[in-house]
Amino acid sequence: MSATIHFTYEKDWRTAPIAFWVHMPVAGNSRMFEPPAPAAVPHKGYVFLLISFESYNLQFSAPAQLDHMIDVLASRPLPTSRQLSARRGPGLGPNGHWLSRLPAALKSPRKRERLVKVLQAVRASAVGPQSHTSFRPIASRLRRRQTNIE
Repeated sequence: MSATIHFTYEKDWRTAPIAFWVHMPVAGNSRMFEPPAPAAVPHKGYVFLLISFESYNLQFSAPAQLDHMIDVLASRPLPTSRQLSARRGPGLGPNGHWLSRLPAALKSPRKRERLVKVLQAVRASAVGPQSHTSFRPIASRLRRRQTNIE
């Protein structure tokens, strides 16, 4: 199994498909989120991690999003998008949840198990132990890189 990872810069961290479902606004402060939103790199934007797994592309703007996907996909049984969208608040339909938009081929138990292993390996190599809110790529990580998982 292998995955190709690389980093890019984007104008808004909220454009990551999973961002809305992970970062909850703090009551009374529209600029604060829990878990915290990623910090922008001056003059560049927000660091995005892009993972190509088989023929699928996944993107994340914060390590918390990667951790959330790992937790959800590692769950047995897989939670429903209805259950997950209810955590965000009432009135948000499950059809727009990132899990409902995830390709069905990635939801089978075998494929999920392989994907979780890849995501965990990427997490270990792409996120520093002190970086909890933003990805901190070093110059060598800005190039595409192959990550092989046994």
